[in-house]
Amino acid sequence: MSPYLKDLWIGAIWGGTKLIWHARNKKTFKDHIITMDKKKRKWSKLFHDTAFLSKGRMYNNQSNLGILRSLGLPLHPSKSAVIKTCSWELPGKGEIKINTDGAARGNLGKGGIGCIFRDCKGNVLGTLAKGLGLVTNYTAECQAIIHEVASAASNGWLIAWVESDSKAAVEAFNSDNIPWNLETEWGNAKKSMKQIRISSNWREANFSADKIAKRGAHMHDGLCEIEVGRPAFLRKIEVPMQEYFRFC
Repeated sequence: MSPYLKDLWIGAIWGGTKLIWHARNKKTFKDHIITMDKKKRKWSKLFHDTAFLSKGRMYNNQSNLGILRSLGLPLHPSKSAVIKTCSWELPGKGEIKINTDGAARGNLGKGGIGCIFRDCKGNVLGTLAKGLGLVTNYTAECQAIIHEVASAASNGWLIAWVESDSKAAVEAFNSDNIPWNLETEWGNAKKSMKQIRISSNWREANFSADKIAKRGAHMHDGLCEIEVGRPAFLRKIEVPMQEYFRFC
């Protein structure tokens, strides 16, 4: 627990105990009517008072930030940290969104790719993980985009939005400047597609594909694992328009 959250926790316990004790005395000795809403507001004010007085710092991670945002409390980030937000957006009607990622266990290293297919309502249509040989991270990211577009075409999903957390790979595809040895494979993958758009997002809003890609990196070269719907191992997926945080 971070020093800041520890201060808030101690303040909540002491303040809450005091509120309960006063409420009990008023009810017992003065027969006052106790309203929970009023006590909740007072308790919330104690949180804010504690936050104002605390000199502690939060940890710059998703857990601390999520707790503080849910309570509406001011942030006490560690020094020199810049907090940025991102989100996962739904695709348009009739469009499939493909979140992709490539992973290499070393750079050069044993690689793998992963993707998750979702529809305009956010439903998971399926996932794909595949093992690669020795690749760089950049090559794995590029191969992930190519393989997932080819997979979408084979399933009849011809309008697709591809999202990757590799800005370099996305820029290469959008500028027709991918590695020359992948050009033929890319041409074959996209020729059946009616429409493709490719964009980048941060890893914080692409964690499903990241997990699948790491799974692929532990598979033999060429071995492919395809799941229909949401697989059991994918316990957490991106929530549409929820804020995800990056500490820079």
